[in-house]
Amino acid sequence: MPRRYARVLFSLLLLAPFTCSAQQEPLKKILSGYIREEGSGHVIGEARIELQNAMGTPIAFAYSDRNGVYEFDDIPGDCYVSIQREGYAPLREFVRPDGSGHVYKDILLRPVGSGSSAKSVNPVSEHQLSIPPKARELFEKGVQLVVEKSDYRGAVAEFTRAIEQFPSYYEAYAAMGLAQNKLGEAAEAEVALRKSIDLSAEKYTQAMIDLASMFNGQKRFSDAEPLLRKVIDLDTSSWRGQYELAVALGAQQRFKEAVTCASAARDLKPDNPQIYLLLYNLHIRTDDFAAALRDADAYLKLTPDGAMADRLRKMRVQLQKAVQSAPNDSHQPPPSN
Repeated sequence: MPRRYARVLFSLLLLAPFTCSAQQEPLKKILSGYIREEGSGHVIGEARIELQNAMGTPIAFAYSDRNGVYEFDDIPGDCYVSIQREGYAPLREFVRPDGSGHVYKDILLRPVGSGSSAKSVNPVSEHQLSIPPKARELFEKGVQLVVEKSDYRGAVAEFTRAIEQFPSYYEAYAAMGLAQNKLGEAAEAEVALRKSIDLSAEKYTQAMIDLASMFNGQKRFSDAEPLLRKVIDLDTSSWRGQYELAVALGAQQRFKEAVTCASAARDLKPDNPQIYLLLYNLHIRTDDFAAALRDADAYLKLTPDGAMADRLRKMRVQLQKAVQSAPNDSHQPPPSN
């Protein structure tokens, strides 16, 4: 089978996220958000989050990363998340998905004990110490409106008030941008996220990733790329930065570079099935069918009942035949023209 034909055949069923992310029907229900400290809004890393079904039976678990981000790639409709972190009171929250494919839920943990070892991932900076109590209170109220009520309009109003109290409150600008994006106000969201980045002197990686992710969704891949490269320079452990950069590069048909970034994301977050789908498509584009087989196997091991599982199994059978028919060079890309 000619490689160019096989490339189209094997990638046709699994539409690459970098070619249709803005239009394709959601593959599954994804749950993600930030784990934050109640009162301060600081992000909390290394919190253990257990996903439970509607009956309370544990079905998966994850840990928040150094930026406080957690994610589950396939939730079973109504469910619970149970969160534990040393120095904080345990918390259990009910989650009811909306009509979208991505459920966003921030979670607030309450510190316990005056001698608590509770710490945000990033040490308290001079900036954080300078935030007035009233501004913190308004910021926290905005976060709670998002977390508890999905009241994005109300949250924007609270973040705006917090900024009026403390004009350099870049965390509030970033949170406001996310809420505005949820409201479909992309232009306003971009302004807010850019303001957050500028006020933090391009050090607040959360705002940079969120803006770049928004750009990828808008097919503004060349705008996303420089932001993501800065993120990775600042934080080499950012799997989200590597993943989004792989999406941006793949969309620009720079597939070999994209494979490198997606592989780095996989190494940082090996339990994320979506990364393996991205790698599958990229390896198909580079004619590395043997690697694409490994990606398919990894995805199926993580999510044997996932939304893409049956379709991927069918594709895998044909892909295996192609690999077996050319065992000596199936991993080699064709000569460049």
